Amino acid sequence: MYHLSVFIHILAAIFWIGGMLFTSAVLVPVSRHKLLKKKKGAFFTLIGKKFSRISWVLFIVLIITGVTNLLARGYPFSALITAGFWNSYLGSKLFIKLCLFGAVLIISGIHDFYAGPKAAQLIDEQPDGPKTKRMQKLSSWLGRFNLVLGLGILYYAMRLLRG
Repeated sequence: MYHLSVFIHILAAIFWIGGMLFTSAVLVPVSRHKLLKKKKGAFFTLIGKKFSRISWVLFIVLIITGVTNLLARGYPFSALITAGFWNSYLGSKLFIKLCLFGAVLIISGIHDFYAGPKAAQLIDEQPDGPKTKRMQKLSSWLGRFNLVLGLGILYYAMRLLRG
């Protein structure tokens, strides 16, 4: 059970972080191609909706498998509410990882349900408008920041297991 849970946890993290890397390295540059000039908003709407749905499912999977992994490693819920656990090496690294994950959830919510959809809508309606540029910039920076936070989570996940 533990190995299956860890496998699913790692696979979900790979899919989520890989999706963000693919978006920044491939999809965003492709969106600047002349073929998409008049459909850039629609392009990002389609991609954004699909990746957003997948990401939120992955977040749920990561939460479930993360809790399962802790329990399977011998850390019952009763241990998780003690200061001793959170002051330990594992607890301190897990605390940082969970804080980063909490920030990811908040930023993802802002990006996926407000900034991203608004930017995509404005790109097709008012491509050169000042509000469009602001929303594009906000959405872009939220996505970048989430990628950095995701890589931070990956780093602390490694530290949890490898010291």
